[in-house]
Amino acid sequence: MSTATASRLFLSDLIPLIQNGDFSATAKRDMLSAVKAVARVLNADPSMIELNVGALRRRLEGISPETLGLSPGRWANVRSLFGKALALAVPVMPSRTVTPLLESWEKLSSLLPENRRVRLLALLRFLSSRDVGPEAVTLAHLEHYRRAITEDRLRANPEGTWDSVVWAWNVSVHEVEGWPKLEIPRQQKREIYTLAWEALPSSYRQDVERLIARMGTTSLEDEDGPPKPMRPATLKTRCYQLRVVASALTLQGMPPAEITSIAVLVRFENLQKILRFFLDRHEGKTSPQVAQIATFLKVCARHWVKVSNEELARIGKLVSRVQIPRQGMTKKNRQRLRPFDDDEVVVAFLQLPERLRQDVDKELQNLGRVTKPMAVKAQVAAALALLQAAPMRRKNLASLRLNDHLISRGKKLYLTIPEDEVKNSEPIDFELPAEVVRLMAWYIKACRPALLTHESDALFPGEKGEPKSPNTLAIQIKGVVERYLGIAFNVHLARHAMGKLFLDARPGQYEVMRRVLSHRSIATTTSIYAGAETKSAGSHFASVIAERRRSMEEGMTPRRPRVSVKSGRLDKNAIPLAQETGISKKEDPS
Repeated sequence: MSTATASRLFLSDLIPLIQNGDFSATAKRDMLSAVKAVARVLNADPSMIELNVGALRRRLEGISPETLGLSPGRWANVRSLFGKALALAVPVMPSRTVTPLLESWEKLSSLLPENRRVRLLALLRFLSSRDVGPEAVTLAHLEHYRRAITEDRLRANPEGTWDSVVWAWNVSVHEVEGWPKLEIPRQQKREIYTLAWEALPSSYRQDVERLIARMGTTSLEDEDGPPKPMRPATLKTRCYQLRVVASALTLQGMPPAEITSIAVLVRFENLQKILRFFLDRHEGKTSPQVAQIATFLKVCARHWVKVSNEELARIGKLVSRVQIPRQGMTKKNRQRLRPFDDDEVVVAFLQLPERLRQDVDKELQNLGRVTKPMAVKAQVAAALALLQAAPMRRKNLASLRLNDHLISRGKKLYLTIPEDEVKNSEPIDFELPAEVVRLMAWYIKACRPALLTHESDALFPGEKGEPKSPNTLAIQIKGVVERYLGIAFNVHLARHAMGKLFLDARPGQYEVMRRVLSHRSIATTTSIYAGAETKSAGSHFASVIAERRRSMEEGMTPRRPRVSVKSGRLDKNAIPLAQETGISKKEDPS
């Protein structure tokens, strides 16, 4: 605990506390180095960084050690040493504690499954250190622990830790005899308004099931039906949307029992209420969600409910008011692509697969074997290499199989995905560059076996040998890129990023990108990337004009423009304006 008494302390105040502390010379050197490292990564003068544990934790959580040239191990050491130094001046909750459990907590925790006991152990030690047993614990004690890990500890992601504690504690309340009957309220991170299907009438649910079944099959009898079956993912979205809009209507005052069919939703006055609900949630403005829901309900009104032409015209006018004109890439994606205007970021991104391979090889030399975390990092390297060579959607990436999608033709390796596996039914066929082939061979031979629990031909194997979940693979790729490059990223952004990088170098060559991204129409490609390449197109335009200016200056001597005294217009035979007429340049010559 601190010997300092000042009401406000700063990072610079730690230096004399360390120098005068009862530590070995090596410990002093290491703690001073950690303090200086923290000041350096925060890019601020130590005398300006206040010693507020919660604020420092939040700032340090945003630091990616790889972007600073630090290994994760070195950064962990810096944070640990900084925490020890910080504790000399302000109260800091240690990341780990060895406080023994009270006998009553020890008895109860022994009844827990190991995964739940691990989640609760730190909390139980915290309570034991304050002599608070099961019979005396209150919500105030639990809230005290939550505040402590959030504001008094440097360990990252306290919110995730607390979520884990809440889950484990509440399950124990119901399953463990003798556990305190005290359930911790869960704080919703977002407003939940969607009703469960069971809360809606069975007739409505059956109507929805019939519609979904119709959209998922090919019918030769129904001339007004969809031309081809919708994909399972689309059907799932449509089903959810029909539950969402029914829930919205109930929140606008209609009793759930009255929503007996889809026809109820598309009545003009009810459709108004539904759209008003979503507009109010977006501060009175439309959004892609509102526009998509409105369009889908209009389709339902026309093809499923089969409303009259007059009613359909009224619905069409209403829906048109919330439509969003297609303007290409979203504002959010444009913002996320801005780091790729920086050449250093571009180079780091393109070199990241090889950098990851080198990191894994260094770890392999130290350990002598490939661990699962190393194999996952290698997996990300392979995935990024493929995305850079063949920008594909995350579902196709995660579903790749060695025997079906990686085809050897002579000495070359091709990535092929048939049209029935692609979202827009456009086949994918790429010859993989030599450097990508080498990295893939390294991953498959050296690292992929560490991920196999069952026999599998999945390129990125997950549970029971099946291909890894697209969401899981996407989260792993996102985490690695953000950690190494310090930029916001997701797998789909890789398609946009590669399109941008190509069009930055070759402005206007949309047809190439259309084929690379497997867009059906070049209009799709141009609508997405016309804005993204504005900067490079502007630079290209400026360079052409500058080159034109230089070539003309080299070929001729510029002359002053001549103006006719009578007309004020440029005339090659007119006398020089300023020299001969005496008329001010600011005056009208006429």
